[in-house]
Amino acid sequence: MTYAPIALFVYNRLNHTKQTIAALQQNSLSAQSEIFIFCDDAKNNAGKTAVQAVRDYIKTISGFKKITIIEREKNFGLAQSIISGISEIIEKFGHIIVLEDDMITSPHFLEFMNEALELYKNEEKIISIHGYIYPTKKPLPETFFLRGADCWGFATWKHGWSLFEKNGSKLLTELRQKNLTKKFDFDGAYPYTRMLEDQVAGYNNSWAIRWYASAFLAEKLTLYPGKSLIQNIGTDGSGTHCANMSEFNLPPSREKITLKKTSIAESLKAREEIKKFFKPRKNLFKKIAHKIQKKLIKHQKKKEKYGWFSTNLSWPEAKKITAGYDDAKILEKCRHALLKVKNGEAVFERDSVIFDKIEYSWSSLCGLLLVAAKNGGKLDVIDFGGSLGSSFFQNRKFLSQLNYVRWNIVEQENFVDCGKKYFADEQLKFYHTIEDCLRENKPTVLLLSNALQYLEKPYEFLEKLISYKFDYLIFDLIACNKDNYDLLTIQKVWPEVYEASYPCWFFDKRKIFEKLQKNYDIIEEFLSHFGQEIEIDEMNLKTGSRAKYCGAILKLKNNI
Repeated sequence: MTYAPIALFVYNRLNHTKQTIAALQQNSLSAQSEIFIFCDDAKNNAGKTAVQAVRDYIKTISGFKKITIIEREKNFGLAQSIISGISEIIEKFGHIIVLEDDMITSPHFLEFMNEALELYKNEEKIISIHGYIYPTKKPLPETFFLRGADCWGFATWKHGWSLFEKNGSKLLTELRQKNLTKKFDFDGAYPYTRMLEDQVAGYNNSWAIRWYASAFLAEKLTLYPGKSLIQNIGTDGSGTHCANMSEFNLPPSREKITLKKTSIAESLKAREEIKKFFKPRKNLFKKIAHKIQKKLIKHQKKKEKYGWFSTNLSWPEAKKITAGYDDAKILEKCRHALLKVKNGEAVFERDSVIFDKIEYSWSSLCGLLLVAAKNGGKLDVIDFGGSLGSSFFQNRKFLSQLNYVRWNIVEQENFVDCGKKYFADEQLKFYHTIEDCLRENKPTVLLLSNALQYLEKPYEFLEKLISYKFDYLIFDLIACNKDNYDLLTIQKVWPEVYEASYPCWFFDKRKIFEKLQKNYDIIEEFLSHFGQEIEIDEMNLKTGSRAKYCGAILKLKNNI
């Protein structure tokens, strides 16, 4: 038997790396195995000391047939480092065993991996061998198969890795088109689809969720041991994509796995036991995913310079150095995503990104339904800056219960032309200006969601808006500076959404509402559904300005 090469990916965690190497050295096949150690470079100068400590250590190790060290000259990041490293080794050797620097192996890990690689090497149905298994309550079979693939200590062949699809959006689309998201999520027990959505949206850069999705969609199987041969010590919160998940952190089994060829089909018994393990922890997984997402967003903004950045420029000056929202590529991406929603191929779209679950803006929806209730179940609304109908499609489950709906969108010329061609119908209309709409119709409410801050002269716009005397106004996602002064920023949009930049105001909330309250009563104020604070160029502002998205439902005063 030719033993598979080991690819070990390390970075800056010296203690974790030492434990991982020490455990591998205890494997009976370590002395007969070649190991390739990929050392990623530091993200910045501050991280070079920790990275160098790991590099110095691995140059001292022994106990393997051959040791090859690959020191990256720049920071690849975990996903790129692993994807490129696996591809490089597997192209040369045809099979591989993959570990990261936080995986403690059983003394029998290499033996199990190599024997299984040999036993199933000609079985096209099998994509990989995995070392970790969850600590389920009831015992699992000695070995078994599950649909998909996994990432905590695995082995694969060239024919298996060739199925890996880097494009998360393509994977997500296929899962939705085939109505497989529930099964992909272990019948709703684990939020794998949400993880893939976050990868597509740029909130994480997980290679592992794409590996699982690639194998799942190809209907391939992975072989698992009934007892875990891996302990992931990175669940202490030190890893790139791991928060503290100590209940997963159990020592690996020291018992040898008896390996014999079994029926090549998914084990329904094992799947059910794993579902039972997942379900009580579902909320925990969501909290962990949210925590990781926030951490990654904050890090990515600092690293890539996306987000909001204060400027001393005037609006016209800022406009000259930004790319704007009217790029044809942005329109096409929005059109493509919303057509999927319209045709039932996707559930929800926001900023051209499609999601598997609708995130309602409940406060503004309540406002719309309040207006409908006051008008005999009829809703006639102007949606200013409403894209191609994002809010209309977001809320159509509720709108369909009303007696009458007319949703009038006021947008830029290119969006209006596209909207009329692809989306307009008896309910959904598109106009270039509010005046154009009012010449045809008399809506009772105007919805202004995430739009006011992108106007050059927002206070002049508010004066004009007040003059129309709409019965109701619903403001949602107004960017408000907590330091109580109007601040002009330049917003640089994440490229995973679309390539764009534009001037953006953060308002003194008091000024906005003082102007409105001359003619309108506030029925209710609310924090918009985005919720969390927004950092505005925190490192460069003396005050470290922060902002929140706010909203309100307003009614025209009786004496106006």
